[in-house]
Amino acid sequence: MTKAAGYRSDFSSLATQYAAYRTSYGTDLFDTIVAFAREPRVDDSIEARPFGLRALDLACGTGLSTAGLLARGLAVTGVDIAPGMLAQARQSVTGDCAFYEARAEALPFADNAFGLVSCAQAFHWFDAVQSFGEIARVLRRGGAVALFWKHALSDDPFEMRAVELLREISGRDEPLNVSRSLTDRFDDFWSERRALRDHEEWRLPLDLSFTVESFVGYHSSREIARFKLGGRRAEFLTRLQKSVAEMAPGGSFVVKAMQYLYLARKR
Repeated sequence: MTKAAGYRSDFSSLATQYAAYRTSYGTDLFDTIVAFAREPRVDDSIEARPFGLRALDLACGTGLSTAGLLARGLAVTGVDIAPGMLAQARQSVTGDCAFYEARAEALPFADNAFGLVSCAQAFHWFDAVQSFGEIARVLRRGGAVALFWKHALSDDPFEMRAVELLREISGRDEPLNVSRSLTDRFDDFWSERRALRDHEEWRLPLDLSFTVESFVGYHSSREIARFKLGGRRAEFLTRLQKSVAEMAPGGSFVVKAMQYLYLARKR
């Protein structure tokens, strides 16, 4: 992602909005990830087989994806660069988990330490080459990597209105979801680094339930909106609230979304 000169992301300042308004993913997504990670392979060593699977959740935020993995019996370590996000995660997520402040490009863990590395809605913020190198290093042989996002469908009327407003106010016609362009490059990493194999891609539909308040709150939690709009972010949120209230006079509605899941396995 190309950032404006002098711009530095501060996800800690969004931690309260994340905790209040961000939603998790479908059960089918977590089930697919864990099934892939647990699948025995004839060429995997006994030490690498993922029984009692240990997972590393990169950019764990407030712990939504951490909780999804925990619920399926995994031991999970979450890392994030934002202390505020980690504080929320420690409050809301309990079980066989631990949280550390760390960057995906420089992980403070031993080689071959995990059977699964996951990243939800955040890989587009990383240096892809350095991060893939670290992922390959901390994964055991045969271990799985799962990168995933969810986005409202581009033809959903509520999504369309949010995009129209953001582009109008920012004066920029860039894609709202930068991860969609990033994922086109994944094949290069799978093949050229020769560290990962068994590449799979999944598209899993998801209905997201919102109220007017929670929809506007979700957009208030988006760092990309703050990056694009700067001092006009409040104007965007005010106009979005008015528009969505007119579109949903009952106060609640469903946004059609898609989950994009990318899986691979360490050679």
